[in-house]
Amino acid sequence: MQTNSYTVTSLAQMRTRAEWRHATLHSKPYHQLFWFTRGQGRFTISAVTRGYGPNTAVFVPAGTMLSFELGPQVQGVALQLPSDAALALPELPFHIRVTTVDAQTKFNSYIDMIERELADQAPARAQALTAWGLLISVWMARQLAHQSGQIRREKTHALAERYASMIERGFRDGFSVADYAYNLGVTPTHLSRICRESAGRPALAILQERVVHEACKMLVDSEIPAQEVAKSLGYSSPAYFTRSFSRLTGRTPSEFRRLAPMQQSLRG
Repeated sequence: MQTNSYTVTSLAQMRTRAEWRHATLHSKPYHQLFWFTRGQGRFTISAVTRGYGPNTAVFVPAGTMLSFELGPQVQGVALQLPSDAALALPELPFHIRVTTVDAQTKFNSYIDMIERELADQAPARAQALTAWGLLISVWMARQLAHQSGQIRREKTHALAERYASMIERGFRDGFSVADYAYNLGVTPTHLSRICRESAGRPALAILQERVVHEACKMLVDSEIPAQEVAKSLGYSSPAYFTRSFSRLTGRTPSEFRRLAPMQQSLRG
């Protein structure tokens, strides 16, 4: 269901899509609030990985790098919110466990009302959606104020988050880990160690995952020739792109594009 910039998508529906779309590092041009009601898994935001379980809320601002697991038992919803200054949404991502029944019930009721507005096509729907969006924003602010299960940021995570932010701005430019490390004022070895601690994988793997997700998206969602995809993502040549893509996904770009309707994972 979608109108303007509000969308409510069940995680069960999201799970029917190709796994790489959510399980590899990417970003969205809109704000997202994930509400997990059942199951557990891991969520990576800005190169920091944490676990989630039932009654967990995860807010991801627009343009923030993320990936997440969606196991067969996971249930919940993903709410897309517009970039509307009036909503006063959080500027930073958060990951909290909502422990009170009252707060859980309120959030579920707000989601229900947004879904009704999206489905009804009633007059003044835009105003109604803004009103419910404001209530969602108030709900988030109060949960954060209560510090109900909020996971504190570690000092070492700041470097990983800065690295992720730089990747998101520059992954199309062909920069290496050494380039990012230099701009961050650290050695590539130190940056990689911090990324292993925060995200469970080295700096190079994070960079490659972000680039390969974009390559997959361009191959599947457009008819742009593979050589143009390579050029737009900063590869030195189409041949190097093909070798790199094949090593990371197990398929050549042309195979990936051809098999896209039936594939559920990068190596599945």
